[in-house]
Amino acid sequence: MSTRFGRYLFVGALLVTYPPSAAVPQGTPERAATRVAENVTVTILSSNLANGATIGEWGLSALVTADGQCVLFDAGRHPDTVLRNAEALDVDLSCVTDVVLSHFHFDHTTGLLPIVQAVRVKNPEAIRRVHVAEGFFLPRRAPARGGDTEWNQMIALREAFTEAGVEFIEHDAPTEIVPGVWVTGPIDRPHPERNYPSTVQVRLDGNWVEDHVPDSQALSVVTPKGHVVLLGCGHSGVVNALDHIQGAIADAPIHALMGGLHLFSASDETLG
Repeated sequence: MSTRFGRYLFVGALLVTYPPSAAVPQGTPERAATRVAENVTVTILSSNLANGATIGEWGLSALVTADGQCVLFDAGRHPDTVLRNAEALDVDLSCVTDVVLSHFHFDHTTGLLPIVQAVRVKNPEAIRRVHVAEGFFLPRRAPARGGDTEWNQMIALREAFTEAGVEFIEHDAPTEIVPGVWVTGPIDRPHPERNYPSTVQVRLDGNWVEDHVPDSQALSVVTPKGHVVLLGCGHSGVVNALDHIQGAIADAPIHALMGGLHLFSASDETLG
């Protein structure tokens, strides 16, 4: 197996074993991973850090290729960041068939429509499916910030995607979207990890409750060495996400973890 990670844009990549496990795969019978990806490349296309000819932003996007299949994980914030960085890194996005959005926040989503429009010039069949977790399109509000106006930019943008022939697929459970590449759907949260603000509310089952970002999901590529995991912000909690992946997709080591983790203010005790 070969695994290559992008060098030019870097977002919190960690190589870990969490915890050791015997072989791939050993997942739950109804959702066990039965296929692995042998050749995996992850290229970061949007990050708050950049060098060379690339540009940075407060956002996240990564191209995942697994045995020739191309999946875009998140789409960044600004309309040109991912496209400019892809050009600078000589990355062809017209191969992308599927997009995974980790959650609804604008810095992971609002760059997508310009990407769709750009790649369709070369490949009219590119980016036909966008995978999100259940809860992605729920309305939000922020009364603590002085307003009761409902919002979620993806509700407003959905019609434009539909007109472009893009289908949103909402997942309520782990799903293999291309061979060896999985989305988690909503993540179980048995560990008391809090990784979201207290000022936003979500309308859940008709009631306004604290927005714990129920649509937060992860992507995992199952490889012979274990899971290669991408998180958008890790709003579900990093430990919760990794436990969920190992319990519901494949009981295998975590070979690599990268993406946004929101651990910049975490205590030493938490990180330990």
